[in-house]
This record gives sequence, C-alpha cells and structure tokens, in this order.
Amino acid sequence: MNRMNRAANKMALLALTLVLAGPAVADEKPLVDTGQLYVHGDLQENTCRMEMDSAWQEVDLGSTARAEVNLVGRAAKPVTVKLYLRDCPELGNWSTNITPLTETVSTLQPPYRARFVAVSDASNPDLVAVTGASGIGLRLRDSRGKTVMLSRTGDTMLLNPGQDVVVFTLAPERTNAPFFAGPYHAMINFSLIYQ
Repeated sequence: MNRMNRAANKMALLALTLVLAGPAVADEKPLVDTGQLYVHGDLQENTCRMEMDSAWQEVDLGSTARAEVNLVGRAAKPVTVKLYLRDCPELGNWSTNITPLTETVSTLQPPYRARFVAVSDASNPDLVAVTGASGIGLRLRDSRGKTVMLSRTGDTMLLNPGQDVVVFTLAPERTNAPFFAGPYHAMINFSLIYQ
C-alpha cells in the first residue's frame, strides 16, 4: 500500500503542477518573427517589333540609263523599300520634333523615329554614296516624300492603328561628279526607335 500511496502522491503532485503551470503557459505569447515584402515591377506598353525579313534586305534598283540622270539633281524612278512591323500597340504619344520645331500628338497611333546611317556622297551629303560607279548617289525618302537626313534620327512618325508597314523609297540621282557607268552598290544601316 505504501507503493500505491507513493504513486497516488506522485499523480496528485503531477496533476497539481499541470493545473498551476497551465495558466502560466497559456499567458506566454508564441514567438513570432515579422517582416515586409517590398514588391515592385514595371508595366509597359509593348512596342512594335520588326519582322526579321525586314532587318536584312537586298534592294535592286535595276538598270539606270544615262539619259534618265543626264542632269545634276535629276533622279531615276524610285524603288520602294518596305519594313514590316508586328504587334504594334495603340497608345498615346506626344513628342517634339527638332527639324522643324513641331509637336506630334496622337491618342491612338504608335510612334516611331527612324535613323539611317551610310556614307554620304562627297558632292551632295543628302545622298548615299555608291561604290563601283560614279556620277550618281542614292536619295532616300520617307513615306511623306521628304529626304531622309543621313546619320540623324528623324522626326516622329505615326503609324495608323493596325498599320504594319513603314515605307521608304530609294532613287539614283545625278551628282556633279564625273559620270562613269558600271555596277554599283551601297550599304545603309538603319534603326527604328519606338517611343
């Protein structure tokens, strides 16, 4: 019986300990770590993208007879150069053009600026120089018929909603350099800057 009393005493002591310790444990707050997440991003309108077929093109100006370009400044028939774009969004635009000082504003048309870099003709810097023949240069014009100034970023142009083609023209034009017939070529690099 002594053993049973001892066991009963131990049980009573354990029960008393749990009863007294329970509220103390319940009053303790659990350990909690806190922190913050700084979340950021950038939501943008998609810009147009150029079709890969437009990035490298061979433009055949064909044969030009001397009679077509017999006077300085006279040009042969222009050839159309098309740059195909995809996924152009409709978005608003406002920009200031340098030459002439004008503003371009639109609420729906995506804007772009073009830059063409090539060696200028020695006698007329508005023309692209050719290699192989002499007495002509190439005049590059934009879709409005204005001469593209080489090595300069052009004025802001607007695409009509849904429009996916940017058009330029190239034409051989007589310079005041001596005329030597023969095959010729030129390299023109370009960039389209979407705003």
